[in-house]
Amino acid sequence: MLSRPSSRRGRASARAAGILVSAFVLAGCAVEREPVPSPSSDAPVDPFEQPRITPGIVPEFVEGGTAAENLDYFAFRLDALIAQVQSPTSRELVDSVVDAGFDKAAMEVTADTTPTGMAADSILVAVRLGDDCLLGQVVDGQVVAGVAPVLSTGRCLVGRTLSLD
Repeated sequence: MLSRPSSRRGRASARAAGILVSAFVLAGCAVEREPVPSPSSDAPVDPFEQPRITPGIVPEFVEGGTAAENLDYFAFRLDALIAQVQSPTSRELVDSVVDAGFDKAAMEVTADTTPTGMAADSILVAVRLGDDCLLGQVVDGQVVAGVAPVLSTGRCLVGRTLSLD
Protein backbone atom coordinates (compact mmCIF):
# COMPACT_ATOMS: atom_id res chain seq x y z
CA MET A 1 0.00 0.00 0.00
CA LEU A 2 1.34 3.41 -0.97
CA SER A 3 1.26 6.20 1.55
CA ARG A 4 0.34 9.71 0.49
CA PRO A 5 2.40 12.74 1.50
CA SER A 6 0.88 14.51 4.48
CA SER A 7 -0.41 17.55 2.59
CA ARG A 8 -0.28 19.47 -0.65
CA ARG A 9 0.78 22.53 1.37
CA GLY A 10 3.77 20.62 2.75
CA ARG A 11 4.79 19.39 -0.70
CA ALA A 12 4.43 22.89 -2.20
CA SER A 13 6.42 24.47 0.64
CA ALA A 14 9.14 21.84 0.30
CA ARG A 15 9.26 22.37 -3.49
CA ALA A 16 9.52 26.18 -3.09
CA ALA A 17 12.25 25.77 -0.47
CA GLY A 18 14.11 23.38 -2.81
CA ILE A 19 13.95 25.90 -5.63
CA LEU A 20 15.33 28.66 -3.42
CA VAL A 21 18.09 26.45 -2.01
CA SER A 22 19.07 25.37 -5.54
CA ALA A 23 19.20 28.99 -6.66
CA PHE A 24 21.46 29.94 -3.76
CA VAL A 25 23.74 26.95 -4.31
CA LEU A 26 24.02 27.72 -8.02
CA ALA A 27 24.55 31.42 -7.36
CA GLY A 28 27.53 30.74 -5.11
CA CYS A 29 28.32 31.96 -1.66
CA ALA A 30 28.92 35.66 -2.29
CA VAL A 31 28.31 37.82 0.76
CA GLU A 32 27.50 40.94 -1.22
CA ARG A 33 25.61 41.17 -4.48
CA GLU A 34 26.73 43.34 -7.36
CA PRO A 35 24.48 46.33 -8.04
CA VAL A 36 21.96 46.01 -10.86
CA PRO A 37 23.64 47.18 -14.08
CA SER A 38 22.46 50.49 -15.46
CA PRO A 39 20.55 50.41 -18.76
CA SER A 40 23.66 51.64 -20.60
CA SER A 41 25.83 48.88 -19.12
CA ASP A 42 26.82 45.88 -21.23
CA ALA A 43 27.18 43.71 -18.13
CA PRO A 44 25.14 40.48 -18.28
CA VAL A 45 22.07 40.14 -16.08
CA ASP A 46 22.51 37.86 -13.07
CA PRO A 47 20.12 34.95 -13.72
CA PHE A 48 19.51 34.69 -9.98
CA GLU A 49 18.81 38.37 -9.44
CA GLN A 50 16.26 38.65 -6.66
CA PRO A 51 13.83 41.48 -6.00
CA ARG A 52 14.79 44.04 -3.37
CA ILE A 53 11.53 45.24 -1.87
CA THR A 54 11.87 47.72 0.98
CA PRO A 55 8.89 47.95 3.34
CA GLY A 56 7.07 51.25 2.91
CA ILE A 57 8.56 51.95 -0.52
CA VAL A 58 6.47 51.18 -3.60
CA PRO A 59 8.64 50.25 -6.60
CA GLU A 60 7.78 51.93 -9.89
CA PHE A 61 7.26 50.47 -13.35
CA VAL A 62 10.05 51.43 -15.75
CA GLU A 63 8.35 51.67 -19.15
CA GLY A 64 10.71 50.30 -21.79
CA GLY A 65 13.03 49.18 -18.99
CA THR A 66 14.94 45.94 -18.63
CA ALA A 67 13.86 42.90 -16.66
CA ALA A 68 16.37 43.80 -13.92
CA GLU A 69 14.98 47.34 -13.70
CA ASN A 70 11.41 46.03 -13.37
CA LEU A 71 12.02 43.04 -11.09
CA ASP A 72 11.18 44.82 -7.85
CA TYR A 73 7.94 46.21 -9.32
CA PHE A 74 6.98 42.82 -10.82
CA ALA A 75 7.49 41.05 -7.48
CA PHE A 76 5.67 43.83 -5.63
CA ARG A 77 2.61 43.51 -7.89
CA LEU A 78 2.55 39.71 -7.55
CA ASP A 79 2.83 40.02 -3.76
CA ALA A 80 -0.07 42.51 -3.79
CA LEU A 81 -2.22 40.00 -5.69
CA ILE A 82 -1.33 37.21 -3.27
CA ALA A 83 -2.30 39.48 -0.36
CA GLN A 84 -5.80 39.68 -1.89
CA VAL A 85 -6.13 36.17 -3.37
CA GLN A 86 -3.93 33.53 -1.73
CA SER A 87 -4.35 31.02 -4.56
CA PRO A 88 -4.89 33.03 -7.76
CA THR A 89 -5.81 31.40 -11.04
CA SER A 90 -3.57 31.64 -14.08
CA ARG A 91 -5.97 34.23 -15.51
CA GLU A 92 -5.81 36.34 -12.33
CA LEU A 93 -2.00 36.30 -12.49
CA VAL A 94 -1.98 37.42 -16.12
CA ASP A 95 -4.62 40.10 -15.49
CA SER A 96 -2.64 41.44 -12.52
CA VAL A 97 0.60 41.64 -14.53
CA VAL A 98 -1.22 43.29 -17.47
CA ASP A 99 -2.85 45.78 -15.05
CA ALA A 100 0.67 46.51 -13.74
CA GLY A 101 1.65 47.74 -17.23
CA PHE A 102 3.39 44.73 -18.75
CA ASP A 103 2.67 43.67 -22.34
CA LYS A 104 0.32 40.68 -22.50
CA ALA A 105 1.82 39.64 -25.86
CA ALA A 106 5.18 39.14 -24.09
CA MET A 107 3.72 36.89 -21.36
CA GLU A 108 3.55 33.18 -20.72
CA VAL A 109 1.72 31.39 -17.91
CA THR A 110 1.35 27.78 -16.81
CA ALA A 111 -1.99 26.15 -16.04
CA ASP A 112 -3.58 26.33 -12.61
CA THR A 113 -4.88 22.76 -13.02
CA THR A 114 -3.15 19.55 -14.00
CA PRO A 115 -4.20 17.55 -17.07
CA THR A 116 -6.23 15.34 -14.72
CA GLY A 117 -8.14 18.33 -13.33
CA MET A 118 -6.39 18.68 -9.97
CA ALA A 119 -5.17 22.04 -8.69
CA ALA A 120 -1.57 22.73 -9.72
CA ASP A 121 0.98 22.96 -6.90
CA SER A 122 2.44 26.09 -8.45
CA ILE A 123 1.84 28.53 -11.30
CA LEU A 124 4.58 30.26 -13.27
CA VAL A 125 4.12 33.58 -15.03
CA ALA A 126 6.80 35.14 -17.22
CA VAL A 127 7.25 38.37 -19.14
CA ARG A 128 9.88 38.69 -21.85
CA LEU A 129 11.69 42.04 -21.82
CA GLY A 130 14.36 42.08 -24.53
CA ASP A 131 16.84 39.26 -24.02
CA ASP A 132 15.67 38.55 -20.46
CA CYS A 133 12.58 37.29 -18.69
CA LEU A 134 10.86 38.25 -15.49
CA LEU A 135 9.82 34.99 -13.84
CA GLY A 136 7.27 34.69 -11.07
CA GLN A 137 6.23 31.50 -9.32
CA VAL A 138 3.25 31.30 -6.97
CA VAL A 139 3.50 28.40 -4.54
CA ASP A 140 1.35 27.92 -1.48
CA GLY A 141 0.34 31.58 -1.24
CA GLN A 142 3.90 32.86 -1.65
CA VAL A 143 5.76 34.45 -4.55
CA VAL A 144 9.28 33.76 -5.78
CA ALA A 145 10.46 36.11 -8.54
CA GLY A 146 13.64 36.55 -10.50
CA VAL A 147 15.28 37.39 -13.80
CA ALA A 148 16.64 34.84 -16.28
CA PRO A 149 17.88 34.97 -19.87
CA VAL A 150 15.47 34.10 -22.67
CA LEU A 151 15.73 30.43 -23.62
CA SER A 152 17.20 29.37 -26.97
CA THR A 153 13.60 28.76 -28.11
CA GLY A 154 12.87 32.47 -27.70
CA ARG A 155 10.54 31.68 -24.82
CA CYS A 156 10.78 32.20 -21.09
CA LEU A 157 9.13 28.99 -19.88
CA VAL A 158 9.68 25.34 -20.74
CA GLY A 159 6.73 23.04 -21.25
CA ARG A 160 3.01 23.54 -21.61
CA THR A 161 1.73 27.08 -21.26
CA LEU A 162 -1.74 28.53 -21.72
CA SER A 163 -2.99 30.57 -24.64
CA LEU A 164 -3.50 34.16 -23.53
CA ASP A 165 -6.14 35.05 -26.12
